[in-house]
Amino acid sequence: MRLVIEPYEQRHVPAVRAFNQRVLAGGDPAQFPESPVPRWLPPREGIPVYQQMFVALEGEEVRGAYMLKPQAFAINGRTETLAHLQLPISEGVADERFALVGLLLLKDAQRRHPLLFGLGGGGYREAIIKLLGILKWKRIACPFLFRVVRPARFLHGIVYLRKSPARRLLLDALAFSGLGWAGLKTVQALKRQPARRPARRVPLARFGHEADEIFQRATDQYAVVAVRDALILNTLYPPESERFLKLLVERDGKPLGWAVLLDTPMHGHKQFGHLRVGTVVDCLAVPGEEQTLVETLTGLLERRGVDLIVTNQLHRDWCAAFRNCGYLEGPSNFVFAASRPLDERIAPFQQNVHRIHMTRGDGDGPIHL
Repeated sequence: MRLVIEPYEQRHVPAVRAFNQRVLAGGDPAQFPESPVPRWLPPREGIPVYQQMFVALEGEEVRGAYMLKPQAFAINGRTETLAHLQLPISEGVADERFALVGLLLLKDAQRRHPLLFGLGGGGYREAIIKLLGILKWKRIACPFLFRVVRPARFLHGIVYLRKSPARRLLLDALAFSGLGWAGLKTVQALKRQPARRPARRVPLARFGHEADEIFQRATDQYAVVAVRDALILNTLYPPESERFLKLLVERDGKPLGWAVLLDTPMHGHKQFGHLRVGTVVDCLAVPGEEQTLVETLTGLLERRGVDLIVTNQLHRDWCAAFRNCGYLEGPSNFVFAASRPLDERIAPFQQNVHRIHMTRGDGDGPIHL
C-alpha cells in the first residue's frame, strides 16, 4: 500500500464520497466533508484561525482523511501556533488491509504541525485516543461538570442514567416522590460558596476591546491558553449567528470576564434525550473572578428555563469555580491529548496540565450540543 497525503481539492470530491460510503458500510458513522471548503472556518486573509483538510490517496482512491485547525496559543506567555487534530478517519475501520492508515495520518499531521493536540474523541475507549496513547501522547480527561436546574425533568429525561429497567424505575420513583428534587437541591446547595461581590451582566452581539483587555490580564495565569481576543472570538462565534449566547460581566464599568453559552432543546440525544440543556461553550476571566463569571452565567441559564447546565473544563481554577457554584462532576469522555513536541513545551505535564485552559471552544466547536 503506497499512500500519498495531500491537501483536499475539488477533484477529490467523488473519491471522498465513495470513501464515506465504504466507511459507513463498515460501521463508522463519521463522515468526511464532501466539499474542500470548510463550512466552519474557511481560510480568510487576516484571520489567524482556520481549518485545513487533507486526504490520503492510494492511486485515485481515498483511504483516509483528516482536518487541522491551526490557531495562536500563548504557551507560558509566548505566542506560538498549535494545531487541533480533527476528524481523522481511516478506511481501516471497514477493511483491515488499511489498518495502518490511521497511524500514517497522525504522522503526516504532526509533520505539518509538530505542536499538535487532540480534544474530544469520545473517551479513552475510542480507537483514536488509544492510538495516541500508543504514540506516547500525554492524555487527560477534561472534567465534566453539571448543575441540575429542574430535578424532576432531569430524572425523567437523562438517557445516560436510564439504561436499564431497574434504573428507570428508581429514577422515576425519586422524581415522583420528590426525594430526587430534595437530594439534588441539597447536594448542590451544600457545595455552593457564594462569590464575595456582585457583578453586572451585559449581553453581547459581538466581542470588542473588552475581550482584548481580559485576555491580556488573564494570560499569565495559564501554562497554555488559546489567544482569545476580539478578532478570534468573533470568528469562532460570529455576530450573525443567533445560536450563541454571549455575555460580558463587569463591575464598576471594568470588564471581568465573558462567556459563550448555548440553550439547546435536545431531541433524542443519546445522553440527554429530550432535555433542554444549557452549555458553557467557552469562557475567560481576569484572575480571581472566575466564580463571579460562573455565578452570572448560571443565573442567566436558570432564568431561561434550562433543565441542566453542562461544561467541560481543564484548568483547576475554572473547575473550582464551577464546583463552588454547586456544580457536580460526572464521568468525562472529553479528552485532551498533547503530542510529544507539545508535551516537551509544557513539561512537566503532570505538574502543568491543570494550568492549561481548555474548553469545548478549543476543539471542534459545540457539535452535538
